[in-house]
This record gives sequence, structure tokens and C-alpha cells, in this order.
Amino acid sequence: MLVVLAMSCSSATSDVDAGTGDQGGGLDASAGGRTDSSSSGGSTSSGGSSSGNGSSSGSSPGSGSGSSSGSGSDGGSSSGSSSDGGSSGGEAGADAGAEGGEAGAAGGCAGKPYKLCEDFESGMVGATPPGWTTLQGFGPGGGVGLANDQFHSGSMSLKSDSINRGQDRVQKSLASLGATATKHWGRIFYNVGSPEPKPNTGVIHITFTALEGTTENRVVDTVVATNGTHQWLFNIPDDSCCTSSSYNWTFDTSWHCAEWNIDVASESFHFYSDSQEVTELAFTGRSGARMSNYGAIGLGTIFYQTPPAPIVAWFDDLAIDDNRVGCQ
Repeated sequence: MLVVLAMSCSSATSDVDAGTGDQGGGLDASAGGRTDSSSSGGSTSSGGSSSGNGSSSGSSPGSGSGSSSGSGSDGGSSSGSSSDGGSSGGEAGADAGAEGGEAGAAGGCAGKPYKLCEDFESGMVGATPPGWTTLQGFGPGGGVGLANDQFHSGSMSLKSDSINRGQDRVQKSLASLGATATKHWGRIFYNVGSPEPKPNTGVIHITFTALEGTTENRVVDTVVATNGTHQWLFNIPDDSCCTSSSYNWTFDTSWHCAEWNIDVASESFHFYSDSQEVTELAFTGRSGARMSNYGAIGLGTIFYQTPPAPIVAWFDDLAIDDNRVGCQ
């Protein structure tokens, strides 16, 4: 039986570096309450503001198996370049495992007509991808760049590698997309390194992908519990909105695919993990999501509680288009 926990939110603000960050915690998945909170914030160097915090809600983990989502080999030094599934049980795990394997067949931007496509195949290892800028976090900085030790296609990817809360990410302007910036399908492949993120107590809230506007909209966002299971969520920095899934996923040693479909005009969102919609995250007409005219997309890990070991992840084959891109 899944025990559904209500979303609770915290809001306190504190000045962090150049930006203002909201204080947030995470849902204690095992105890059903709030856990450590973390102050976070930051500013973007182009295309939108970034502020961080952590929080999640959803069902208690350990009450069902589910699809696995990405993990890879240990990362070394930081370097790198340029979905409402929620079903539980063995069937869901098998389906997602199959989809995850198929996901590896897609990739690269050659010949692809997408409005935005990034396969991170240009630039120098360890550097910011060409056409991207630093999305400043609230921590010590660094920890993100081009890498060639893991890749979904080609020979390079974007890599995040840090033990520090609030690490930097990278961002790319969406100005050239026109109306597509606020109504689109998006896709990213990710691979989370070993050892997988797993808190000793409480949770670790990790953002993979966010749309930067008046308020950051975290479209590929996850919270990991002490037993290693994780949920998906749509989150904003002050934790006041919006949706979350059950803890039905675990990280493994494969590349996986996350997709989102967003429409600012209708205030709607859908999320897909390895081609399967995670229906618990879907919503329409949710003004609390604070959707806006997105100026940039942020990519790379940022987390809001201190992990027991560095969190390493790779990202590749980002695509945004008017139509569904898919994982194949």
C-alpha cells in the first residue's frame, strides 16, 4: 500500500551571494515529515534568474518497485561539454527498463530539425559548452563542464561533479525559439554516477533541468530517499507548488530519457520517464506554477542538502521542439 503524503512547503528567505534564495527542505520520505532545510539562491549570467531550495512531496518510498533511472560509472574530476509514469510494481519496472535500453538508440543533432538541439560535441573538455554560459548557484561554484568519460551519443557530454550544495550549472538562451520557448516538448538524456545519490538521513533534492523565467520552473527534478528510491516532481524555489510522484524509481548504470511538455498559456505540464508518462505530475490551470516567458534553459545538477559523497551526472542530447521529440 502506498501511503500518500501531503505536500508541505516552507518559505523563508535569505540573501545568498548576488541572489536571494528561499529556504526549503525535503520531505522526509521515511518519517513522513520535513527534514533539513537549506538556504539557496543565485543569479543567472543571462536569460533568467536562478534560485534554489529543496522540497518534495509524494508517497512513502519502499512500497513498490518501479522503473529505474540513470546511473553510470564513477565520475572523476568535473568536466564536460556542448513521463507521468508513476506506476508501481514489477510490470512498471520492466517496461521502464526496456524503454531505458531503447533510449540509447537516439541521439546526436545531425539531420535533426528540432528548434533547439545540443549534443555537446564541440568545445574543450572541462570548459563551458560553446553557446552556453554559467548559471551561478549559491555554493562555491564550478563543478560543471564538458566531458568525454561518458556520453550518450558522439564522444562528449555535459558533466556535473560536486559534493557542494548549490553548485553552478550552465544555461542556454531560448530567445531564438520565439513562441516555442513557452510552449514546447523537451527531452534530455541523463546518466547518474556510482555510488548513486543516497542520503544518510532525510532526503536529497536534485534538480537536473530547469526553465529560467521570472521564477525558475524545475521540469526535470527529483528527490532521493535514504533507501535509494527517488520520486519525480515539478517544483519552484519556494516549494509552494506543484506536483510529485511516488518513490518508484532508482538510479542504475544506464542512460535514461526524461521528457516534458509545457504550455505557459494554459499553465499546463506533463512529464515522461523513459517514454512513460508520470501522470502524478500532470496539471493544467495551475497559476501557482508561476510560469512565465522563459529566457533560458538551465542544465546540470544542483542539490539543496549535503550528500555523503560527490554526486556525478552526465547529460546529453538535449532537444526542444513544437512536437514531441521522443526517446528513440
